[in-house]
Amino acid sequence: MKSFIPLFPLFLATCSALIAAPSASQLLNQQTETMIAAAKLEDGEVFTRELLSSEEWQRELNDSGPVTDPDKVIQLLFEIWKTDKSLASRKVDRQMATACALEGPRRNWTAEEMLPRYEYFRDKWKYGLLNVMYEDISVFERRYLARGVQHGGLNSMESMEYQNQEVCLPAEKYTGACWYARWILLNPFGDSIHGPNYYAPFQESWDNYAEIIRNVGGVCGSLSNFGAAAAIANGIPAVTMGEPGHCAYAVLTKPENWQPAYSLSWKRGTHTSFYGSTWGWHMLTTKAQQDQGGAHASGDLRRLADYHFSNKNYTKARATIRMARTQHPLDWETWQQSVQILTDSKAADSQWQELHQDVLKFLAPACGEVAFHLLDEFIYPKVLPEGDKNIAARKNILLAWQRASQDWGLARWDYEHAINRQLQLLGKDVVAQDSFMASLFAIHAEKNLFTSDILANQLGRVDKDEKRLQTFLAAIGKSLSKGKTDNFAKVIDTLAAKILPDAAKRGDKATFQYIGKLTAKNFPENKIKPDKFPGILLSSGGTFGIQKPGNRWDNPSRHWGVIEEHGGDFHTDAKPATATIQLGNYGRISGVVIVTRGGNIGRLRGAIIQTSINGTDWTDAHTLSKVSQINRIDLADKDIDAGYVRVIQNNNEPLHFHKFLVYGKKQN
Repeated sequence: MKSFIPLFPLFLATCSALIAAPSASQLLNQQTETMIAAAKLEDGEVFTRELLSSEEWQRELNDSGPVTDPDKVIQLLFEIWKTDKSLASRKVDRQMATACALEGPRRNWTAEEMLPRYEYFRDKWKYGLLNVMYEDISVFERRYLARGVQHGGLNSMESMEYQNQEVCLPAEKYTGACWYARWILLNPFGDSIHGPNYYAPFQESWDNYAEIIRNVGGVCGSLSNFGAAAAIANGIPAVTMGEPGHCAYAVLTKPENWQPAYSLSWKRGTHTSFYGSTWGWHMLTTKAQQDQGGAHASGDLRRLADYHFSNKNYTKARATIRMARTQHPLDWETWQQSVQILTDSKAADSQWQELHQDVLKFLAPACGEVAFHLLDEFIYPKVLPEGDKNIAARKNILLAWQRASQDWGLARWDYEHAINRQLQLLGKDVVAQDSFMASLFAIHAEKNLFTSDILANQLGRVDKDEKRLQTFLAAIGKSLSKGKTDNFAKVIDTLAAKILPDAAKRGDKATFQYIGKLTAKNFPENKIKPDKFPGILLSSGGTFGIQKPGNRWDNPSRHWGVIEEHGGDFHTDAKPATATIQLGNYGRISGVVIVTRGGNIGRLRGAIIQTSINGTDWTDAHTLSKVSQINRIDLADKDIDAGYVRVIQNNNEPLHFHKFLVYGKKQN
């Protein structure tokens, strides 16, 4: 007798496999329905029907960045809709209402606080009183308008009305809107901006906070908030930022271009952030949202992955979210969800290793900073083997991220933090750590973007241990030349010749100064000591560059000394010859000192000293007619404020100085 095989379970399994997942539209609709149900709206049937009947509106709501407290978002959107029930038919107003609803909970603003903001932008747009850019920005970009700036007084309707009327500029000009107010530390009564009474005497003198700032003044915080708020009041996304000892801001000057303004450092922390607050995080998030079709597709895949996960089909959930992260690697939410799905499904080690490889292939080349955060926070604990016997394996895994991150990506960031963290993960073996640092240098030597941080970190670690120092220098020397050397001077000179011109071109003062100071040990201080001009040496701490550095007459490793009292040398090749200083300190110039090389002094005759605020627009300050080896040019009576100074020679003659020093009074 044949054994009986029950067919019913097999039939169920076959049916289950044949049942297709809901469509992207259906899943989007289900997500929105869940949010509406959680909001518990009263008399919300018409609103619900309108929202659920518009796929475009639902995508604007769900795929425009993180949705914080979804029930509160829906409640706020409903309250705005109740006051303007036709907004769904006007795309621009619908998008602005959605942006306000998304930002309200993140600000802890009630409908009474957010509704006037929506109405402000609705009415200004209706009457043609906003920048033309306003029409085409995305819901995500409108979130910056909805949120406003750090200083609350500038978010009032009175301040916004004032700035809309008084600070009307083309979009790209709002990077200079901060200068509508003057920089002044003490008010007319002698109260410091850092105290509580700076603006207090003027509360009744003008009608709003923006007008007070414009008339009284302030320092970087007030000025940056004023500039960003002015852009926002005119319908242009902007964000305020904190920098070390300074405040700055950034403006969306044109589609896909966020331009920092009044910025002194790459170390920026944005006051409106969605995941992380650094400039790199800002660029990642804004880049992801610039591709709105991609943002929607990524959202569809996340919803599908959630669907599979809720049905305990973990294999499909993991495969779907992997598709999302590899196709849309700038979308941080897909990486977050990848970690969550692997964690909640108790994924095997091979799944975490696959995620690790995806980070290296798809995210690290675009944004090493965010990739490292993801690895350090979630993935290294799963893929790094423990124990002293596994140091070599850990090293190889850690170096994989270094090889994948070959440049700054979307923005410069704190790479040295990653070095220190990786050293901790490697283990406490000093020899292994030194070997790891030498490997880092070898990986990054060719592009010279991270080498100065690596060198600074390692030299600090070895301190006065000469043996460790020489071992390290011998190791990195192999990365800099074909020959093997443990000669410190040669290694630093080679390094400087490769790094200093690039640092000057990028305006990277920190790199230029660090490597430049190392080179000072390799050539003697110039013995010519001209008289100084009043003030400080403004050129000190800056960068110095020429065209075609490293030509047959020029040694870039000596460029640093040219703008310092130590002295150095350079020799131009390209014509017209220019020698440009990005000043270490912006300031009011009192004088310039030029010490030329001993021969061919006459080549300097006819050269022009020019100054610039921004390094782009130049103004003639002095023409050199009578020249000698030592040239002292007094500029005190010209009231020149500058961030850059250059000498340009239009007479087909090269320039070659030992010293190019700029003196004056430091300004903010």
